Amino acid sequence: MDSHHVTRARWPRTFAALACAAILPMVAACAPPGSGNTATAPTAPVSVNTDLGTDPTELTLYDGAGLKKIDEALIAAFTERHPNVTITTRYDPDEVQAVNAPRVLASENPPDIARIIALPAAVANHQLTALDPWADAYGWNALPAGQLAMYRVDADGVRGTGPQYTMASGFTLTGLYFNKDLANRIGMTSPPTTVEQFEQTLASAKTAGLVPIMAGNKSAQVTFLVQMMLNTALGKDTVNDWVFNAPGATLDTPAAVDATAVVADWAAKGYFPGDTNGTDATAAAGRFAAGEALFYASGNWDAATLQTKMGAGVGFVLPPTRDGAPVLAMSDPVSNFAIPAGSDEKNAAAAFLDFLRSDAARQVAVDAGFAPSGIGEVPATEPGTLGAQIQAAFGRLVATDGQVQFVQNATNGMSGTWLPQVQMLAAGRTTPGQMMAAVQSAYEQDLVR
Repeated sequence: MDSHHVTRARWPRTFAALACAAILPMVAACAPPGSGNTATAPTAPVSVNTDLGTDPTELTLYDGAGLKKIDEALIAAFTERHPNVTITTRYDPDEVQAVNAPRVLASENPPDIARIIALPAAVANHQLTALDPWADAYGWNALPAGQLAMYRVDADGVRGTGPQYTMASGFTLTGLYFNKDLANRIGMTSPPTTVEQFEQTLASAKTAGLVPIMAGNKSAQVTFLVQMMLNTALGKDTVNDWVFNAPGATLDTPAAVDATAVVADWAAKGYFPGDTNGTDATAAAGRFAAGEALFYASGNWDAATLQTKMGAGVGFVLPPTRDGAPVLAMSDPVSNFAIPAGSDEKNAAAAFLDFLRSDAARQVAVDAGFAPSGIGEVPATEPGTLGAQIQAAFGRLVATDGQVQFVQNATNGMSGTWLPQVQMLAAGRTTPGQMMAAVQSAYEQDLVR
């Protein structure tokens, strides 16, 4: 899986730009130097056609194995609408899918639809199809700006602007789970919505002898809390610019240091479990479900487990913010699907990408435990369930364009940088200023700046 699955492996990104001949709107797929990949021959320009007709059409889809369930449901719903289209699948284990993707994309028979993790590298290597002609035909520009930014890369490898190359099958969502029984014990009648309310509640929980925040920091879960504070202190554009590698982007600023200092203060006050650095994400979710803590900062990937174990005793709320500031939350694509440059069925593949924002596909995403792509009515969920709370929260987030990318995804090495830094922060072995300086230094080294 991706950044939202904190036990994931990181996948290297190669920013080797090649001199390949471009044929607009399609480009040739070429192999990075020394990769051993086979370059795909240039393909002829394709006339955009949104009518798939009735002739038999075969597509192939490539993804990580952990997403097989949602992919198969999406394919079933799409082919029910287009019975002349057959989609076969290829899966690699999640931890190697992104590593294998460059060779798969550059092969003689690339898939027609592929999940892309290292988007700038795939674009720089001319392995993807620019989707703007289909975006115009299908009206994708009406999607929320925050979602479109995740799909775009410019000529300099900066995400957020430039041509569109991908479309998400759905989204993750992060926020705060809370134990309703423990909340009642300390008189918390409603979940906190501001940082001030949140800190007051944390202090009350600590005074009552409770663990205020469960965090599996062996899996870097304290990073979620650091980014929550960075989001509200710096704003969506500043954080996304950093993740998107915009020129001059930095987190080594007084505002970022102050935001990190808030979390350092929580650690110093004992708001995390004493063994947080030895607890992984799976154990943290289980301990929260068993009633060990008031809050748990995580994402919708934990919802099904927590609902099963806690029933009506668990709630979910979007991250707190400063008074007057917009609500922001980390939210990444589940599968960021692209059309490889070597695909022979680009129109049918584009129709599948467009289908991802349909009511039927949005319902599939929700049924799989994720948040839906595109805009529209909140898909059906069982009233009163944790899933219903999360979908309603995501609807509010999209309505205010509050989706923010995960800081761990800024470069190929960032996950490996954040992990030791947040562990040292939680243990009091680094300062917020030292941490932000170290993160920024690693970021610039990764980007060769």
